[in-house]
Amino acid sequence: MPLRIAAVSLLSLSLLAACGGGGTPGTQTDFGRLSALKPGQQDTLRTTLKVNVVFVGYRQTRPGSVPGSRDVNPADFAELLPKTYDTIARIPSAYSTTERTGNAFDYAYNYVFADQAFEDSFFSFLRREGTEQSLTSQQAQYNCQSTEVTRVEPADPDTLTDGFVCPTPAANISREITGNLEIDGNLTENWLADNAGRLGVNPGEYTIFLVNWYDRPDFRFHSYTRADAIDTDIGPLDEAGQFGKRGSRRLIGWGGSVRESAPAQRGWFYDLSANPDPWSDAYNVTNRDLNDDGVEDYRMPPIWEYGTRKASIGYARKVGPDLARVTRYIALNLLFTPSPIYRVALTPPRQPEEIDLDVHLEQGAGAADPGQVFNVPLTQERVSALQPFTRFSNTVRQRPLSGELAQAYKCVFVLEEEDLCAPEYQDPFFERLFQFGVNELRSEYQSVPASKYLLPIYAFNAAEDEESGLLGIAIDDNQTGTQSFVYSFLSPGSIAAGFGLTDTTVHEVGHHLSLSHPHDGYDSEQDISYGPDGPFYYAWTGDQSQTVMTYNSLAVTFGQFNLDAQYRYLTSAYLNNTNAILELARRAGKVNEVRGAAQSADAGFVQAKARYDAMSYFEAAQLAHGSYRSVLNAALSAGVDVQPYRWYENLNGLSAQGKKPRKSKTFLPQPGAVIFPEETKEQRLKRLSP
Repeated sequence: MPLRIAAVSLLSLSLLAACGGGGTPGTQTDFGRLSALKPGQQDTLRTTLKVNVVFVGYRQTRPGSVPGSRDVNPADFAELLPKTYDTIARIPSAYSTTERTGNAFDYAYNYVFADQAFEDSFFSFLRREGTEQSLTSQQAQYNCQSTEVTRVEPADPDTLTDGFVCPTPAANISREITGNLEIDGNLTENWLADNAGRLGVNPGEYTIFLVNWYDRPDFRFHSYTRADAIDTDIGPLDEAGQFGKRGSRRLIGWGGSVRESAPAQRGWFYDLSANPDPWSDAYNVTNRDLNDDGVEDYRMPPIWEYGTRKASIGYARKVGPDLARVTRYIALNLLFTPSPIYRVALTPPRQPEEIDLDVHLEQGAGAADPGQVFNVPLTQERVSALQPFTRFSNTVRQRPLSGELAQAYKCVFVLEEEDLCAPEYQDPFFERLFQFGVNELRSEYQSVPASKYLLPIYAFNAAEDEESGLLGIAIDDNQTGTQSFVYSFLSPGSIAAGFGLTDTTVHEVGHHLSLSHPHDGYDSEQDISYGPDGPFYYAWTGDQSQTVMTYNSLAVTFGQFNLDAQYRYLTSAYLNNTNAILELARRAGKVNEVRGAAQSADAGFVQAKARYDAMSYFEAAQLAHGSYRSVLNAALSAGVDVQPYRWYENLNGLSAQGKKPRKSKTFLPQPGAVIFPEETKEQRLKRLSP
């Protein structure tokens, strides 16, 4: 639903909306003639972005012909794909009028159908690189359309998974899966990038490769893997942390990898002839409504189900419109040009020069050795990529999980203590923990300089299983949508499931520094926020990309799509907060003192915009940061009062104010709901296990 709630403004946003001092590019202002800067105004970096849509193994509908169920008509894409995108800060926009980040795109689509030589080379590569393995549980469940499958020992002890068989294939499937050629997803992504030039496609441009192997005589049933993916803390020590070896982590898509010592590649492939996709429950082609809520959970069946006349979710469907949906609601909205979940500026208009990971390690008596389950320096190293022009540090304070803090912790999970925890609040469970953190933060910030930002992280390492599958939360202030605390939870149960604290904390800090999941987001033209449920259930497949922001734990770092988006957000934030600082200088009567810096910064932002349009996003952000810093330094030297926004100083009390807290939660990964009607809780837990 559209985001429309009561308005709340931060300092920089109100300044940018102020009257006076602005102008169009190349016009005279109080600070002289400016081409890029607009003092006192909110500006938008609008760029034309080429998007390649490459069809590999699909055939284009001929003019005047009747299209088959697996033929593709580009007109379906022209009808469904957006013309523009305007990014918003998603959670702040839920508290106020839509809050735009200052990044907008005009899409220019390039449709390419691969020729026979390219397809022959690509599918030959898949056959050559693949290794035949046993069927996964999900593939066997597709054959049966039931959880009643039989587990068998692998014929080869080196296979990635135990095998599964279906005793009696279901009558409503179009074809039984009889093999499983497993292919590394990263190698496939790289092959497509290395060979895209054969199709006239620049691999540095955003490209979705839509793959169909099925309609060829050399087709093999197959799936993609990231078999080497492990949890940072648990994986090297325990098989449970080797996520890439789980059947539930087989893939139909992959992309966004950062390739060492190579130019940026920005491709994502999506193969409906693989698996079928376990992460979006596409192996269940029988039940349209997975959770019995009366709404169809729309997902993409394997390619051979399209146009079937059997009782399947593929009945009478054509693949073209579904591929267009995937392109719009996954590739564009969630991967290529996503909206951030939080503001990237952190403390506008004076953005921090140093970010300290302020880690409160809450150690339960008898809990795991924190040195084995939490690597704080590595966490710092990984998250620093999201704010590359800011110094990072960390402070770790370990204390027993006891007393008032333990009570606040229990209030998050122990529902029967609702009255005891916070009877005066609508949402008692996080409120007490939130209050505890605010009081500590206010005390700590008394001695912190304006240039430093404390990023408060509470890492709970408990000896008992109380968190019920909750791994982490990046919570906001519940009044302006400003990011506040990061919470990470660990217990024996989550360790047994393969999780430590490091990757969870990197994920949650990624939210705090702005990033969304690759399975939920915002559609600009339709003005809707959506997640992987109901008509957008297939959005779970967005997790099949290189980023620690997924739920499938197949990556522990930030990928190319993350970095591109973050550096775009930063470029705009530096531009608009420079505009805000110039307005402060004008109001303070310090125009003459700042004019020289404004002129120099304006030239820097012109260069930044050129690099931005050329998709050199890191260089754009770097130039924008330097220009911003020069204006900030000049303003501070002139005595202009430029203060950082600190959310906890502006709280109107600590209560929920009649609103439920908005949080970005991470649970033990379980994208599906009730998969088959007869599935019991015990069966579902088994399905989600390694």
